[in-house]
Amino acid sequence: MATQDTTGKKFMRETDARILIDRRLREADWDIEDKNQVSTEETSQTGRADYILKDSRGRAIAVIEAKRFSVDPASAKQQALSYAESINAGFIFLSNGEEIYFWDYKYRPEQKVATFFSQRDLEKIQTLRLEQKPLSVIPIPEKYYKGSEWRTPRSYQKEAMQIMDKAIEGGKRKMLLVMATGTGKTDTIALYLKRLFEAGLVNRALFLVDRIDLGVQTKEVFDEILKDYPSKLLYGGKQRDESSIIISTLPTLYSQLSLFTSGYFDVIVSDEAHRSIFGTYNGVLSHFDAIRIGMTATPSGYVDRNTYKLFGCWDETEQKGKPTFVYSIRRGVKDGFLAGYDIVQIDTKVSLEGVNFEGEDYSPDDLERKINIPARNEQVVQAYFAEEEKREPKKPRKAIVYAVTKRHAAQLAYYFNQARPEYNGRFAEIITSDTENPRGAIRRFKLEEMPTIAVSVGMMDTGIDAPMVENIIMVRPTQSPILYQQMRGRGSRLDSRINKKSFRIYDFAGVTKYFNDESYNPYSEIAKAKAGIPWGTEAKDFVEEDIEIPAGFIQVAESAEENADVIIKRAHIEVGAEGEKIDSDDYQTAWERQVQELAQAEPLVKKVKEGQELSNDESQVLADRLNSPKYYFNEANLREAYRYPIGTLNDFIKTALGIQNLPTEEQLYEDRIGELFEAWMIDKQFEPEQAKILRLVKSQYIARRSPIEISIFNEPIFQHIGGLNYVLRVFDERTLKTTIRELNEGVFAQ
Repeated sequence: MATQDTTGKKFMRETDARILIDRRLREADWDIEDKNQVSTEETSQTGRADYILKDSRGRAIAVIEAKRFSVDPASAKQQALSYAESINAGFIFLSNGEEIYFWDYKYRPEQKVATFFSQRDLEKIQTLRLEQKPLSVIPIPEKYYKGSEWRTPRSYQKEAMQIMDKAIEGGKRKMLLVMATGTGKTDTIALYLKRLFEAGLVNRALFLVDRIDLGVQTKEVFDEILKDYPSKLLYGGKQRDESSIIISTLPTLYSQLSLFTSGYFDVIVSDEAHRSIFGTYNGVLSHFDAIRIGMTATPSGYVDRNTYKLFGCWDETEQKGKPTFVYSIRRGVKDGFLAGYDIVQIDTKVSLEGVNFEGEDYSPDDLERKINIPARNEQVVQAYFAEEEKREPKKPRKAIVYAVTKRHAAQLAYYFNQARPEYNGRFAEIITSDTENPRGAIRRFKLEEMPTIAVSVGMMDTGIDAPMVENIIMVRPTQSPILYQQMRGRGSRLDSRINKKSFRIYDFAGVTKYFNDESYNPYSEIAKAKAGIPWGTEAKDFVEEDIEIPAGFIQVAESAEENADVIIKRAHIEVGAEGEKIDSDDYQTAWERQVQELAQAEPLVKKVKEGQELSNDESQVLADRLNSPKYYFNEANLREAYRYPIGTLNDFIKTALGIQNLPTEEQLYEDRIGELFEAWMIDKQFEPEQAKILRLVKSQYIARRSPIEISIFNEPIFQHIGGLNYVLRVFDERTLKTTIRELNEGVFAQ
């Protein structure tokens, strides 16, 4: 009689494991009934194979060794190797149905993977091997074409590529590039991907971005530098063509992960890798058996989102990150590749002390989140122009304003436009997720004279390439060092067209003071004036040390009680360019009514209702159509209204049509824990006996909803496997404590 194993299943026989293996082969597009694709129980003089996978010409390409649940699949390595070599199959899978190991035995050790590889995946790897060249014979180009001109790779970009070459040739498959904003991370990785393609190391690449507008910007770069390797921006829906490079946001790819096998991509580049790659989306990286490259200006060392660990650059002994390559903002300024910066701190009384309204105290961090004070926002604008009037030469300077909410952004834009009436309301423009055609608005800001000022909420703090920006205006408080550095970085690019060598940070929220940041600018107007150096002279002597900047001045706002606006309640979402407050439930009702009406007349919504799958291009068209000024129905707003942060537009359309229900909080919680756990397990590559114990730990955490303690192994649920004594034989005590801590902090706590 079969007894229950540590995962709660009652499968003990090899035949039971094969039921799951058969299912997972079908999911990877293998036709297990077609003997030209899959044959079973093949024998030879060297032994027997449970499965033989064949290429499109019917030749053996991989062997699967199947074991029952209680057996470590990796224990059959030698038996599988002998058979694979005898039939000239290049690859081995070891599986008990639940765990799958992929062994490219001529090139690297076995690796735990999420799925079996498809026939096309395995043939792709074989073809690459026939064409492969050492990276050392692929020259780094002396010049490349971008932006209607020929450019020369900078010395540090070449250095980064050479270091990555050595890492890959040394067998490393995880790398992290830490490069300051404005140093050309996208150009660097585009040039490097071209080298990987030319060397025959990769055939398909995935480039992950934080937002779709950054994907559009990336595609423009790739279309120039990588014109021989077509790229496609993934909007959702079925891909009708296969491109060399897929560019996608994490939520979009996450929603379609089941369509991709673990062997589909050969390299994955994660842009701005400090952000949403963690948590649920970590499973996107772990799903693929690919070279993994992270790029960021601001890596994180937090326990639950450690960029260094994610990309194999964490030193456990020293407990610090050691990136593959680093190029800092200060080095960039010193080398003349980045603009220096001056900080001007301007505080209002309300910003420093908070406010009391209707008997309730609000801290400075509550401003605009819980209470709105128009007088303060008007004074921010007046103080900004007062400082700008002191500068030479007299001219409007492109600026990005970081606001707290959409309503806050609308108010600031209003006061900026009121202060410069000669521009007829075009001086400042709001750019948020609800802006009609936000990509067009960003393009106008970058390329046209107006608007001069872009007021942003969450749209322009990362990834935006806008070298003409000379001022950063911080009206949004933050205690995130990563977000601060990203916002600061929007001004760091040089622009020879306007002779830009430096930029200013106008800090109205005490952000620079919180991080103890001081100006770093060899061309500083402020520092040179302080030192008696004439304006326009290069002050090279200042580059070696921080420049001390005066704290600015304090302006006193009018009576907070007289000018306080409504207290914002959190049961709403903000939509539209003006940040209109709408009850979340009302927004859901309006969405569902609108989709049901469109199902009668809109062909693409009708197509979804009829159960057909939208193409990638159709998904893009429908998304643009729904996010019109009349509705502002977009993924960002819908996720907030439904409180479902991983939902896609397609999910919300199907929900409105009654085709599917969004998961309950309980389902979402269990799914999230399960996905985080599986991603963590693949990254850690535990031994099968360890994996069994940890799967039982996961099930106990879901049941209890409280952190796991070592004492749990003395409880009855673990006694049938031998309790704590058995667990300590599988893990040594130190490893067990470390593993449980990582589970609690890095998986369960999220």
